[in-house]
Parts: sequence; C-alpha cells; structure tokens
Amino acid sequence: MSSRTPTGPDAIDRVGHTLSDKVEAALRTQIISGERVPGSRLNEVEIAAELAVSRGPVREAMQRLARDGLVRLESHRGAFVRSLDAGEVRALFEVRVALECRAAALAAERAGTDEVATLRALLVDSRGVVEAEVVPHYPERLDLHEQIVLCSRNAALQRYLQLVNQELKLVRARSGFQAVRAPQALDEHERVVEAIAARDPHAAAAAMTIHMESALQSTLGLLRDVEETDR
Repeated sequence: MSSRTPTGPDAIDRVGHTLSDKVEAALRTQIISGERVPGSRLNEVEIAAELAVSRGPVREAMQRLARDGLVRLESHRGAFVRSLDAGEVRALFEVRVALECRAAALAAERAGTDEVATLRALLVDSRGVVEAEVVPHYPERLDLHEQIVLCSRNAALQRYLQLVNQELKLVRARSGFQAVRAPQALDEHERVVEAIAARDPHAAAAAMTIHMESALQSTLGLLRDVEETDR
C-alpha cells in the first residue's frame, strides 16, 4: 500500500471500504460523467498519483470496470475508456427494452399510491426544468426510469438495468450530454406514468416500448454526430 499522504483535491478518503473500491467509484464517476473521454487511455501511474494510492488498487479497479463494460483492456497496450459502436448500442437496447418494459408492467401491478404520486411529481419537476431552459436538457437528476424500476419491486431488474444504462451513458459522455428531444421524452414519460397509474400493465409496457424506440434512435443519432465530428 502506498505511504503517500493524500493531499490533492482528487485524493481519496481512506476511511471505510477498500482503496480499490474507492478508486473504482472515482473512475466510474469520471467515465460516466464524460470527464474521461471514451477512447482515452487510462494511465495507471497518473491515476495512482492523482488519487494518492499505489498502482495495485488502480489495476484492480480497472479490471472491475472492464467487467462492467466501461473499460477496455488491451494486451501490451493498457486500459482505455470503452467506446460503443452502433451495433453495440443496438444490442444494449435490445436488453434494455426487455427490462424496461417488464419494469413498467410490474410497476403498474405493484406500485402503491404514494409511489404513483412520486412518479407524477417527478414529471412535474422535470417539465419545469425543461421548459425553463433555452436549450432544453432532460434533467439527469430526475430519473423517472429509476423510480419506475423501484416500483417494480424487483431487485434483479434494478441491478441489470443499472449495468445496461451505465454502458449506454458512454455514448452520452462522448456527445458531451447534448440536448436531445427533451419535450418529446417528457410526453412519452407521461404516457408511461398514466398507464401505471391506471393499473394497466399492457398499456405501460406498450408506452415504454414506444419510448425506448425513440430513445434508441436518439442515441444512434448522437453516436453518428460524434463519429462525423471525429472524422
């Protein structure tokens, strides 16, 4: 273990959890936020210095992130933030559609009155944010999908959706979180929530299917824009 004293702004706290856990959390946040750009190299020495740890925890953290699809490990070359191509995005969405639609159907069957009220409140808050912006962004902090899967009361669905959505955020990281179709997404979300409130699992799944198809086309559009910019 490094004897280095963490003094810099990026040095990690050494209290609780293992150092590799904390390095993993720090890198995961940097990758998903776009601070570390997809395709960029992850230098063990630089990251260890930045976080004031030895290279061992950094190496272990990168292996975990590679397992979760965020990092690509190449023999004799090192580690890189993963970049997704159109085929990979489509494959991830095939999984996401199945999980999201099932979550919406289960939410229609299982959500309590308070949970439905929470979903509706999220919609109101999100619309307020979108309508207040000159260039509307859908607010990341108001995650309706996360709340819907919580309403499904299925921990396995929640876990697997988190992994899929985490990988898809790599595309948004490449695009710099461009503003895309926020008003349309809000309308689609409202239809999903109203179907859940009506206790109609078939309508909830159908509304989510339409939303997922729109989300796929939007994500592929982001990817094309970035690829054209990179040429």
